Amino acid sequence: MSKEEFLRLEFAKGLAKDLGRFAKSKINSLSWTKTKSGFYDVVTNIDVEVENRVKEAVLKAFPQDSILGEETGTSESEAANPDNLLWIVDPIDGTTNFSKGVPHSCVSIAIVENGEPKVGVVYDPFMDEMFEAIKGNGALLNGKEMHVSEMSELEKSVLNTGYQYSAVNMRKKVLSDYEAFFGKIRALRIFGSAVLDLCYVACGRIDGFWEYELKPWDMAAGSLLVKEAGGVIVDLLSEEFSIYSKSILATSSTLLPEMMKVLKA
Repeated sequence: MSKEEFLRLEFAKGLAKDLGRFAKSKINSLSWTKTKSGFYDVVTNIDVEVENRVKEAVLKAFPQDSILGEETGTSESEAANPDNLLWIVDPIDGTTNFSKGVPHSCVSIAIVENGEPKVGVVYDPFMDEMFEAIKGNGALLNGKEMHVSEMSELEKSVLNTGYQYSAVNMRKKVLSDYEAFFGKIRALRIFGSAVLDLCYVACGRIDGFWEYELKPWDMAAGSLLVKEAGGVIVDLLSEEFSIYSKSILATSSTLLPEMMKVLKA
């Protein structure tokens, strides 16, 4: 762990915690909620405010770095210096939950170099849980080591998925996946936050997660957490996963063959 990675990790943790708690305090007093690119894609005034606060704080502390945010796009420095360290921010992952007063959402921050996450931080203010990782140094939940599930039997597994963003473009595939797993697993859950789904794989609460039509801010921090917790990440639609992939499967190496067998059938 380099000094620069540690400094950015600690900064990201403090920022995520402060802004997560701010968002929590506003969950039932939103000024506005609207859709962005379709009826299913929701944004609130707090999403935008949190992201703007992240950008302001990061660029003040690390002016040489760049930022990609879900709501406001890239900073000017990203366009000018694409090789800089890139902060990828999801100000509130689980916005539909948040907009309805459901206490299941989080702040996600990843720091990426040449397309590869080096630092990942996710803070859930409703559970007061801080997930963190630096590449090559393992993953922590509230300061304690975490590891993926050791489940190897598909019929005993609990899986998570999502369909909000894939509901239009990949409806048939999503429904066929649900049907394929029906009767083969213990339970299937849809919690409404892809980032927290990845965190739950990383800490062993669920045994596997897959989803389509995701974006870098949905996967950058969480994919690092899963890998550093001993899990595996696969792109279901191409050969090699990257944070710019359009699909993700996260699980343990022991359960991966069983999940892939069902999803590829």
